[in-house]
Amino acid sequence: MRFVRGLLLGFCVGATASAATFTVTNTADSGAGSLRDAINQANAAAGPDTIAFNVSGAGCDGSGVCTIAPATSFPTITGSTLIDGFTQPGSSTNTQATGAINAVLKIVVTGQSLAPFSDGFHFNTAGAAGSTVRGLVINGGFPQGVKVWAPNIAVQGCFIGTDASGMSPLGNGHGIYADGFFGASNLTVGGAAAADRNLFAGQSGAQVYLNAVPGATIRGNLLGTDKTGAAALAFPMNTIAINVAAAAGTVVRDNVIAGGTGEGVQIGDNFGSTLTFFGNFIGTDTTGTVNLGNPASGIRNFNADDVTIGGTGAGEANLIAFNGGAGVMLYPSLQSAQRCTIRVNSIHANHQNPGSGEIMGIDLGETPVGGLTENDLGDGDTGPNGLQNFPIITSAVASLVEGGTTITGKLNSAPDTQYTIDFYGNPACIGRPQALREGITYLGSTQVTTDGSGNVNINAVVPGTIEPGGNVTATATDPDGNTSEFSQRIVISASPGSGDPAGVTNVALTGFHFLAGAGVAVGGVAAPNVVVNDYDTVTITTPSLPPGSLSDVTLTNTDGTSGTLPNGWIADFLDVNSLHIFYTYVTTLVRNEITVGVGGGNYGVNQNTLRQQMAVFLLKSKYGICYVPPPCTVQVFPDVPCSSSFAPWINQLVAENITGGCGGGLYCPTNPVNRQQMAVFLLKTLEGSGYTPPACSVATFTDVPCGHPFATWIYELVARNITAGCGGGNYCPLTNANRGQMATFLVKTFNLQ
Repeated sequence: MRFVRGLLLGFCVGATASAATFTVTNTADSGAGSLRDAINQANAAAGPDTIAFNVSGAGCDGSGVCTIAPATSFPTITGSTLIDGFTQPGSSTNTQATGAINAVLKIVVTGQSLAPFSDGFHFNTAGAAGSTVRGLVINGGFPQGVKVWAPNIAVQGCFIGTDASGMSPLGNGHGIYADGFFGASNLTVGGAAAADRNLFAGQSGAQVYLNAVPGATIRGNLLGTDKTGAAALAFPMNTIAINVAAAAGTVVRDNVIAGGTGEGVQIGDNFGSTLTFFGNFIGTDTTGTVNLGNPASGIRNFNADDVTIGGTGAGEANLIAFNGGAGVMLYPSLQSAQRCTIRVNSIHANHQNPGSGEIMGIDLGETPVGGLTENDLGDGDTGPNGLQNFPIITSAVASLVEGGTTITGKLNSAPDTQYTIDFYGNPACIGRPQALREGITYLGSTQVTTDGSGNVNINAVVPGTIEPGGNVTATATDPDGNTSEFSQRIVISASPGSGDPAGVTNVALTGFHFLAGAGVAVGGVAAPNVVVNDYDTVTITTPSLPPGSLSDVTLTNTDGTSGTLPNGWIADFLDVNSLHIFYTYVTTLVRNEITVGVGGGNYGVNQNTLRQQMAVFLLKSKYGICYVPPPCTVQVFPDVPCSSSFAPWINQLVAENITGGCGGGLYCPTNPVNRQQMAVFLLKTLEGSGYTPPACSVATFTDVPCGHPFATWIYELVARNITAGCGGGNYCPLTNANRGQMATFLVKTFNLQ
């Protein structure tokens, strides 16, 4: 036994003695003390080895940031190596518990002087297993900042794609590219400790790209923001924060995934192995209040089976908000995703870009452009997640006995099957009245089992509570883990949605769960000639209603279920009939409750838009009808007293630096807005006060040369197809914008539907 112990002791001593530290002392591309030389020495030595930094002299700036700019690729790393930028004097690890990064990084490795197609650090062969890169800034155009072709590699505490301040983008192609076909597995990006948090931003490809990498962990990172975690820092191309393809067993947890220019997460080709997304903030910061939305979907799953998004355990729910498309979209394909379980998350305020076609919190992608998959009787349709039917909620009230909320409803789906029903609370006010519903606050769950006809009543008491007037949505998840979209109103749309005040025949209501004998009311007035065509369509004749009136459309079934389409019908204004050039834009603006017209059944289509009206129009168009500006406590302009109903709106425009008034310390609230002023108002409200439009290079309007003070703003409106001018090759910059024109500009600028 003593002999064996002696052998083991000798082995341990030998292994410790073989480890070595190679110190980088200069920013040269080669030679003694260079990073290239240190990598070569580490590759030649028996590992595990450490590359440390104590750099000074040439290549270091006054703040102690030292930049290494290789002319060609570094040698591939073939031995187990720790490359530790935190050893550089003045460096320090992050100590912020959540959200931001306060790490100080002093070593920059940049590809700005690199030959084409030369990567940053490349971990190659199984011999590099167990290597770690930490505490480095890796930027400047490497095709891949870190390329991983080896198992058990870790990247921690780095800034990849930014400068050393973590505030400016200097991106690479992919931040990290790992490929399991060449040996990558069990990659760790970030970690549970604050010191492990990476910052990824500014890449022109993916921040992190995993191709067939089993067992990866991406945890605790900021992807797509600056180091504050509260502001986007995107490259102006179609970037994706995390691109996962066939990465079995990968866990993506506790990251901020935001501010990109494409999807937050893209998933594909999973080959039946699990992927898990827990505790991420997708489209927002860790407070859940800042809009950092990805322009497309938060998560888009092309064809990966067995994906889990959220869960019932502590810290497992994701917050997915403010994305331009769907919160989560399953894309239809020949091999559509199945068993994608989406539970307990907070998913809200998505569909910021309705033009994308993805307009929902959860979108099962019946078609490639997305949109609601309406329930079908018997749930026999097929597609992503089997196009699982969602529940119908019939009531939700505070439970006086048990506490929490008592919820009733129905589900029609496969017969004799048990389903998990998850309930979510939502605010009473919906910023866009006809927006499809999502689920902001998880309330609780119940299980139900359908009968032989596929029907079951839902009666549940859940611990969560809703605000007065708030609504409840729900999802259904089958035993295999296929989750439905969020439940919706029974009535989804009316076509047409406006017409003759005296009444219009053959108005088609679309939705689901339309039963024989159903009745319809428009603005509380019973509609004549209600014809239930099938489970999904009803035809009505609208009743006579006052011109310019805005009405809800409510359908009530004989089984007690009902649904209301808010603002579903507009009786035409006297001055804007269906043939009017601005008709569609006026009715859209009214349907979104941006304005109600000028009274007397008129919209005031040819009246000037006044500056005080413009303040309300802009802020409601941007933030929705639930938005209320702070009250006026200080009179900003002498011509806008706090007693004016427009004062809070005008003062908020000033607070957001959208306007400074009309000159001379005044706002001129009753002055009309002209077309050149309108261009600035629209773009600053949409993009923020810091927005600067592109320079004018070609003047296409004879009355707006490139030297015109408003030229850049006007031509940016043209580039976005918001306006084509006033006719005859002119823009008419000094012409007042009437209310009809303003309706068009607002609807197009803010993508109102």
